[in-house]
Amino acid sequence: MRSRSFVSLQKILMLTAIVGLPWMVFVNVSFGQERKIDSMFLDLDKKYRIPEGWSILPFELEDPYKRVKNGPPLANIINKAKVEWISRWIANPKKVVPNAKMPNLGLDFEEIKAVIVFLSSLKEKELPAIAWDAFLLKKEDELSDDEYDKMDKVYNNGKGVWGRARCTICHPIKGVGGNVGVGPDLGEITTKINRNWLYDWLGNTKNHFPDTMMAQFRFTDSDLRGIVEFVMRDTQFIPEEKDEEEGSTAEAKPAEPEVQILTEKEFNNIRKDSALVEKGKDIVERARCFVCHDIKGISELMPVAEKKREGLAGFEKLLYEIRCLSCHRIQNKGGAYAPNLTIAGSKIHMNWEKDFLQAPDIIRPLSQQMPKFNLTEDDAKAAIEYIEKNLHTKQPLPNPFEGGATSADVVAAGEKLFYEKGCNTCHAEGAKGGGVVGPNLQTVGDRLQPAYILYHLKNPQQANPQVVEPNFGLSEDELKPLVGFLADHALKKEGK
Repeated sequence: MRSRSFVSLQKILMLTAIVGLPWMVFVNVSFGQERKIDSMFLDLDKKYRIPEGWSILPFELEDPYKRVKNGPPLANIINKAKVEWISRWIANPKKVVPNAKMPNLGLDFEEIKAVIVFLSSLKEKELPAIAWDAFLLKKEDELSDDEYDKMDKVYNNGKGVWGRARCTICHPIKGVGGNVGVGPDLGEITTKINRNWLYDWLGNTKNHFPDTMMAQFRFTDSDLRGIVEFVMRDTQFIPEEKDEEEGSTAEAKPAEPEVQILTEKEFNNIRKDSALVEKGKDIVERARCFVCHDIKGISELMPVAEKKREGLAGFEKLLYEIRCLSCHRIQNKGGAYAPNLTIAGSKIHMNWEKDFLQAPDIIRPLSQQMPKFNLTEDDAKAAIEYIEKNLHTKQPLPNPFEGGATSADVVAAGEKLFYEKGCNTCHAEGAKGGGVVGPNLQTVGDRLQPAYILYHLKNPQQANPQVVEPNFGLSEDELKPLVGFLADHALKKEGK
């Protein structure tokens, strides 16, 4: 939690008891990260999945995992990161961000100074001037009680937005979280950024880094101000204070060599030095930084065809802005963290999908929960129209209840089978509870088409090679009642 002076400690303790500890974060503010798809998943696809005979899609899918340049453009890096942070980063990237992909270039302090001066010469624009309430720019022990209450309201709004955005799915914090594996560790992010840049970044990520794997959330101004306050003040984004070991029995650790850091004051004295600019450019060229980054003035050493995205519309625009394929896979492109969408049109009820995209509910356990992207109804409509038309199986899946409702006898027989097979060991179903390894089946009838449920139960690994569900070898006589029982789990059946 945030800290205040001893005088205000009692109030903080009361607020802590009411508010609780924040736990969700979400921001992409470090150099680009690449995550290779685990070869095990790809091997399982080859082993179990029957060739789909995929539809010819109306546009070519852009795979975010196959960016030509994996790092962000460096034109305005001096706006993004503090000079002291850049200095530490170049000296030893992994010491600053544990999951950093950038190599240690082995530069000495004079070379690091030259590189920073060169990078500052690339600046194309100034930081946006964001108007902040004066009390938000104060340290907490400088706030009056009234100012603290106002700040705390903004902070807690941001905390809620972070949680709904499912931040830690992509980003670890001090080594914890980041299951998708595409975002940098944010555990010390406050040493790097300032609030004006963070506000601008979260408002339009693609404007800063067109190829970023981070989604563009539709945050309001209030959301952005709350998020910024949450990140800039919460202790999980601040370096932990290291306690000195006490006692003679403490194990002696070899002292690490002191790293010389370029200060803001020293930088301001040398930033216009043309000789250092040229020296820094030469170092960057020799280090081949352009392999991962677009760098103004030396990009011709490794030219890359610029992607034209101005005319994107409909679902193609949504795929780019939200970066659905960072988690999902369509045909042979994208990630392996979330469900494969290649046959989603044959799998999901589109009415359910439309509502889910606008207000994602918890389906899968633990951290596999879709972020709330604040999509509009038009966004959701564009998505379901595309899915329904293009993402389906080659041949229609047979529906065991085509043209008729499921009878009560069939549902009862399916329920008996569900518990006899031990499905409740992994799945909860409605108010009866159950396991948490698999998705909760309370409203699975609203979500999945009966034809797909049948297809899945016949051979779970064929439907989804990553699934842990066993293949029970169900007979046709067993499949129909089990499908009927699951399809009967709908909102209207659950009394909602």
